[in-house]
Amino acid sequence: MIARNLKARVELLSDMHIGTGTNLARDIDWITVGDRPGERYVYVAHTDRLLEEVFDRAAAEARDLLAIANQLASSTLTSLYRDLHWLQPEDFRADSSLFRYRLAAQPEPATAFIREQIKDVYGKPYLPGSSFKGALRTALAIAAAEEIKPDLTNLGYSRSWAAQSVERQLFGHDPNHDLLRVLQVSDSQPVSAGRLVLRRAHIYPTAASSFRGRSRGLDVDIEALGKGTVLELPIHVPTELLADRGKPFDRRRAQELAEWERRGPWLERLARAGKKQSIALLTEEANFFRDRPQSEVHEAQKFLAQRVKEFPQLGPNEFFLVLGWGGGWHTKTLNQVLKRDPKVLSDLVTRYRLNRTGTLKPGAAFPKSRHLLRTRLGEAGPPLG
Repeated sequence: MIARNLKARVELLSDMHIGTGTNLARDIDWITVGDRPGERYVYVAHTDRLLEEVFDRAAAEARDLLAIANQLASSTLTSLYRDLHWLQPEDFRADSSLFRYRLAAQPEPATAFIREQIKDVYGKPYLPGSSFKGALRTALAIAAAEEIKPDLTNLGYSRSWAAQSVERQLFGHDPNHDLLRVLQVSDSQPVSAGRLVLRRAHIYPTAASSFRGRSRGLDVDIEALGKGTVLELPIHVPTELLADRGKPFDRRRAQELAEWERRGPWLERLARAGKKQSIALLTEEANFFRDRPQSEVHEAQKFLAQRVKEFPQLGPNEFFLVLGWGGGWHTKTLNQVLKRDPKVLSDLVTRYRLNRTGTLKPGAAFPKSRHLLRTRLGEAGPPLG
């Protein structure tokens, strides 16, 4: 039987982005300050504190308060610093109360927005338990599909609820009987905002590539938790749900226990399922980048080769997992199961218009792109998460 209380230790092998859905705007939410490249930082404003302090400084100059308010309403962070001098050089430091945190990076001149990383109420980043549990659920779903072999051809026509019937076959017929009800994952402990980094992600390939892996494709600037960050998440397994606790034993309860008894061993084999999924993903990604010009994707190939080298050294309860934004459709679905029948996959892609052209020929590669980090030289780098 799986232990009642567990702890998952997560070490990030590449930068991870889990967004809030908010875009931080240049000169409204953040400003870049620093004279030398190695000392340039993005400072993210603590808006309330900053405006209050700036207002007090302006008022100390015996200026008209209404005029100050009107001027602040039309000012940017750059104008407050460079033109009005209501922000001073000494305000830009790691422990400044006017800024929530700073990122050691220099965004591109054209960068207008940065996608915000999720944080707690104190501004410290963390790994949500829901994100981690979702990744575990995918690994379990793929393993369960091997055993139950759900019908993948009889799905609904709503993209949002397409997998609902399959999930019911795999995990239980309603939320009260879902197997993952007995896997309760809490949020990780928060880590220092100093673990945040500013990164540029690239959708590869989206256009004809040019010198050194650069292309005309879409680039996205993101906050991310940096490579090497270690997080721990408590996992609680309420084993009382899996046993008759002296309550009246009726037919419905008997059915519930029978369903969980049949599925319970999947939880005990979670690490095995994670290992199997991770080696399948490594193989798929290696094949995807194998036929790409090495000058474009050398960093991605090197990253994958290192993971393949490390795989035999993993402990019995260790495995690779893709977390957060950037993993792509194929890391968050039954991709490995679907690809065994090219016609089923092509029919689903066409039905839900998952491909840009709206159709997919059986056997054609899908998805056709990957999210990669940009290196400091602007080249395509390793994958995220």
